[in-house]
Amino acid sequence: MLNGKINLITPPDKLYNNNLSYLLVKPSKKIKLQFQNMLQDIKQDINVYVFDDTENDIDWLLGVAQIVDMVIVDIDNCDPLTKLFVSLLLSQNNTHYITSDEITPYKLLNRNRIYNLDWLEEVLNDIGENDEDTDEQ
Repeated sequence: MLNGKINLITPPDKLYNNNLSYLLVKPSKKIKLQFQNMLQDIKQDINVYVFDDTENDIDWLLGVAQIVDMVIVDIDNCDPLTKLFVSLLLSQNNTHYITSDEITPYKLLNRNRIYNLDWLEEVLNDIGENDEDTDEQ
């Protein structure tokens, strides 16, 4: 089977389809690279929304967070404006966050703290295997 198509989407654009969708909020270079490496062998089409270093369209960010399957927030990399809205993002079940901050009690809002994207690679591999099973039937 061929590799899937990856749609990279940034503000102000949105893509409405049935693809699995991820939103990366202020990802560090390390997170971007890890995510990119995971997607090299993905078999299904996927949407990747990126709210990056130069972005400040909070309306777009909050709207996209409502339509994607998973949000990954790199809290330590957020600018002051984005940090004002982190608690709103953390209140959603589909949000996972990365931080080295041991003082701020983010865990009271969200228990989906992650330290890297290793766990996500397993999720993506499982999805790819399920797609292959469906194709065989």
